[in-house]
Amino acid sequence: MFPAKILLVQLFSNGDCLYATAIARQIKHDYPDCHLSWIISSSCKHILTGNPFVDQIIETTDVAKDNTSSYRKFIKHIQNRKRQGEWDEVFITHLMDTNEANYDGCIRSAIFRGYGRPVTVDIMPVLRLTDKEIKNASDFSVKYKLKEFTHVVLFEFAPLSGQAAITPAESIKIAEILTDSHDTAVILSSARKIDHVNPRIIDGSVLSIRETAAITHYCHFLIGCSSGITWLTTSDGARHLPTLQLLNPFTNWINPLSRDFKRFGIDDSNLIELAEINVQTVAACATAAFSAFGEAKKKYHQPIPLHFKTTRKIVYNLLCYLEIGAILKHIRINREIFGNNPLFYKEVLIGFLISPFKLTANFFRKKIFPKFK
Repeated sequence: MFPAKILLVQLFSNGDCLYATAIARQIKHDYPDCHLSWIISSSCKHILTGNPFVDQIIETTDVAKDNTSSYRKFIKHIQNRKRQGEWDEVFITHLMDTNEANYDGCIRSAIFRGYGRPVTVDIMPVLRLTDKEIKNASDFSVKYKLKEFTHVVLFEFAPLSGQAAITPAESIKIAEILTDSHDTAVILSSARKIDHVNPRIIDGSVLSIRETAAITHYCHFLIGCSSGITWLTTSDGARHLPTLQLLNPFTNWINPLSRDFKRFGIDDSNLIELAEINVQTVAACATAAFSAFGEAKKKYHQPIPLHFKTTRKIVYNLLCYLEIGAILKHIRINREIFGNNPLFYKEVLIGFLISPFKLTANFFRKKIFPKFK
């Protein structure tokens, strides 16, 4: 009997693909000796380099992020190839189209639900760093004399996830306050180059995202916002750092670590979250946490409020393609977790009520207005 040929579809983003590495591990557990291919966006393929559970990485540029129309065409093409015998099984964990129904206030659980089977393996994200990446991180640490500092802070500086509740300018100001102490250095991690006069405020843009995982082994603390860098630090290739998370509690796809950790039984004793943020509070919280994390958590930690604003967006997205069954699935999933929460049903209703108006507005924006330009 030939080994099963299996395809995993998880296109982006970095954090979501990190979650899905547990699904690759699970597939190898559930289908021993299978050949596992993973189709992934070219922009995120680096997450899978060296992954021992993935036999083939298939890059694609066919789907623009958040473009449901192109995604549906892409999935239809994948299913046609499966029918032609290219794969025995196709598992789609990517959180778009009908899979949005799987969202329950936690991105990782939504992705896991896309697999459709129990996840029994270690869920820690898999990241295998290369010798060159480890060497580059070591060279970076030597260049900036990181070992001479008592506190080296990795600061997730300009993420693209929408989770952040703080601006780049405010982030730089926080770094300036923290580095008033000469025993503290701050690495500002983003794709944006920072050229600061203070040598203790370090530009992290020269590091790749994988090299940033490697540099965590020279750091002591993370200031993040539940975006890609934050979730890299939870992988098996990184040092798991005490963290202060700065979150926008009303972003479209809220994904706080506290909710994720509770859902999956992960220790959250080294986690502080702030939702009501100002520069002085963040700096004071971080400084306090350097010396007494538990006391800082008691003083500063803010529970992230439970809301269901994402549900109205999901209902609208699914109504655009008349996916009523998926809407019912979304309701069932969230009822199982949160009970008959009136706030949830309110957002479902709002999603239905606003859909005709949004559809009309989008029609005019895409079809009518361009004719007059």
